Amino acid sequence: MKYLFLTIPILLLTACRSDRSAYPIEGDRDILFTEIVLDTIPVRLENTSYSGHSGVDDGRIYFLDQFFSYLYLIAPDGTPISRSMGMGRGPNEIPLKQTSAATVRDRELLILGSSYDYYISEDFGTPQRKEIRVSPEDSSLEDARAYTSFSEILRSGNGKFYYNIYSESPYANPVEHSADYFRNAHILMEIDSETGTARPIGRFSDYYTENHSRLKHLFGTVYDLTENGDFVVSHQADSMIYVSDRDFRPVRAFGFQGTGMNTDYAQAAPGWDGFNDAYLEDTTHKGYYYWLEYVDETDTTFRSYQKGSHTDRDGLQIYRGSTLIADVEVPKGFCVAGYIAPYYFSRMNCDIDNKTIHFYRFKLTQP
Repeated sequence: MKYLFLTIPILLLTACRSDRSAYPIEGDRDILFTEIVLDTIPVRLENTSYSGHSGVDDGRIYFLDQFFSYLYLIAPDGTPISRSMGMGRGPNEIPLKQTSAATVRDRELLILGSSYDYYISEDFGTPQRKEIRVSPEDSSLEDARAYTSFSEILRSGNGKFYYNIYSESPYANPVEHSADYFRNAHILMEIDSETGTARPIGRFSDYYTENHSRLKHLFGTVYDLTENGDFVVSHQADSMIYVSDRDFRPVRAFGFQGTGMNTDYAQAAPGWDGFNDAYLEDTTHKGYYYWLEYVDETDTTFRSYQKGSHTDRDGLQIYRGSTLIADVEVPKGFCVAGYIAPYYFSRMNCDIDNKTIHFYRFKLTQP
């Protein structure tokens, strides 16, 4: 399993063939909130590297330290509840020097290793090591081995898990073959949690196939899974949000461009150097969508976006069903992680220089 060689993390992930013509367009604007009030909740953790994976599960916030492999469970008020796991080869320990990605769902911890290995811990017991199985074939974009992993976003459900992929294959990559790539490439790897069998799934939206040359360096996708297995998908430079069923059949599409986004994207020069230069320019100075979270309990979709270097604030769109109910300013890098009534919670914010960790929480309550 290879990893992306660009010097800045790329946000990648899933989507089916999101042909706009095949998706019923829904949604409207009904702005109920012009701002949200964020409570900053500090968290004090012992023996942490101030880098890790966080989220919400079972009424608690979790934080898996990326380098020490400690799993912390934290109350909604920021009080640490427990610390378990840890790096090592003994009982309840994780045999990794660094975790690539991790997620917790229904008290099941899933961790990606540095190669084709992954680990599943039921009820936070001793992790079981398993192998991702890919065919030896690498002759087309239908072969799992044709793809490189980039697992910044990891989701699990329905006995499967998913992570980001892209291809550097000489016969199809976004740099040298952008038209073919955006028409035929998959953008998500699906793994059977029990057997490890892998298959690439999902494709880019029509917006990318129609603008492949201009957007070839902005091929990231963010997504979430609903409780019934639907995919909620947003591409890095596409204002629409696409909902597909678990077989990637179109359900609906909705969405509006974020407020104040600078979308005057660079035209990448030919070759990988031009691709990297355009990527660095646009992810530093331009606007793009970088996170999506769907909350089943309230049928609410949160989409975070960068506006551009002209402001020190990011944006957060909030959709109730398919209706935009808020588009508000938030701190840089703000990502909603989940819901524990009556609050929505962000992912952990770690500051290694000042050795602090905090998260945000907020309510959506009309006055």
